[in-house]
Amino acid sequence: MQPLIEPQLSGMVTGVYVGDAVSLPLNRGFGKTDRIDRWWTQPLWMGTALTLAVVYTGLRVLFFDAEIHYDDHRVTSPIFSPDVIHMFHLSTPRWMNSAILILWIPFGFRGTCYYMRRVYHRAFFQNPTGCVVAKPEVNYRLGYKGETGLFILNNIHRYMLYLAIIILTVKFYDVWHTMNFHDGSIGISVGTMMLATESCLLFMYVTSCHAFRHLFGGGMNQWRGQIGGLIGKIFYKISDINVHHGFWFWTSLCMVFIGDLFVWGVADGILNDPILFKL
Repeated sequence: MQPLIEPQLSGMVTGVYVGDAVSLPLNRGFGKTDRIDRWWTQPLWMGTALTLAVVYTGLRVLFFDAEIHYDDHRVTSPIFSPDVIHMFHLSTPRWMNSAILILWIPFGFRGTCYYMRRVYHRAFFQNPTGCVVAKPEVNYRLGYKGETGLFILNNIHRYMLYLAIIILTVKFYDVWHTMNFHDGSIGISVGTMMLATESCLLFMYVTSCHAFRHLFGGGMNQWRGQIGGLIGKIFYKISDINVHHGFWFWTSLCMVFIGDLFVWGVADGILNDPILFKL
């Protein structure tokens, strides 16, 4: 094998070869590192935020699902949208709600997301704990097996994307539904703005997805002709959005809960939903 770099300095005779593994010095012992920055702050707040999101969703869906909409379903909570039970007039047990029927789709899409994998591997499994940061000793023994075993389910991400696009489409319908008042007029209320913001942030999260980018030119070797050139331009535009995929992940997730709290507050009479204008 020929050396990739051949230093010419006197006394330096070693070369760097393609494929050579270079072991970096690392102190063993959980959390040990030579880093001087507060490397633990990001995985800490990410792990805390995800835990609170899961706990809140579980409590809301299983125990506090009485008020999920107001104005006779004109505005529905983002957690329970699409409200398939109401949309399709389904006959279900009293304990059933739409979130129980459809939440597996957004959970499956977010849970298998490439960005999400990085978050839970660092925040919960500590494998790795961080760049140049020692992980727990048990993880050295177990090693990292990639997308195998239980994590082979992450490979369904592209299929969850297709289902997430359907959910996203219905969410934009929900926004239009909030603009149709019972007296036949069309207008915009604060509730409309809440759901519209959540839908737009979710749109950015879905379209910045790695699997979504792959749909537009990711499987092509060359972009030839007018159609190929157009696909190439779309691919590069999506790639620009993809850089901020983590930002859209967190902002869209936060807006789900802000929207839910608003709808819950209005439904319970704690908050009002001011109408901004009517036509």
